[in-house]
Amino acid sequence: MSKPFKPRSHSRIPISCFLYYLGEGLVGTGKVCDLSVKGWRIEGDKPVTVGMKLTLRVFLPDQPKAIDIDGATVQWVKDRAFGLEIVRMSASAEARIQKFVESMLNSPGSSRVA
Repeated sequence: MSKPFKPRSHSRIPISCFLYYLGEGLVGTGKVCDLSVKGWRIEGDKPVTVGMKLTLRVFLPDQPKAIDIDGATVQWVKDRAFGLEIVRMSASAEARIQKFVESMLNSPGSSRVA
């Protein structure tokens, strides 16, 4: 049974950046294809299942260091792609992602590839 449709409350931006994802005996690498503060679409090298809890380390373009995300839940899976809802992160991680998303929305010619 599918979940009821919920409209997105945050703007998503297309992007291509590297990340690690870890959870339930799994260590994977992948690419973030789009992101917002609360939801991401990933293409990964290891399979995940809906409901799986993950922690993330993402390397955003033009950022000096990685951002760690303490809690993400897999919302959907299609082949190697999957959607994540970000459920727990530090205030500093959230602020860095929000600032990055806002800068990308305000300057569409910016680099979005890491």
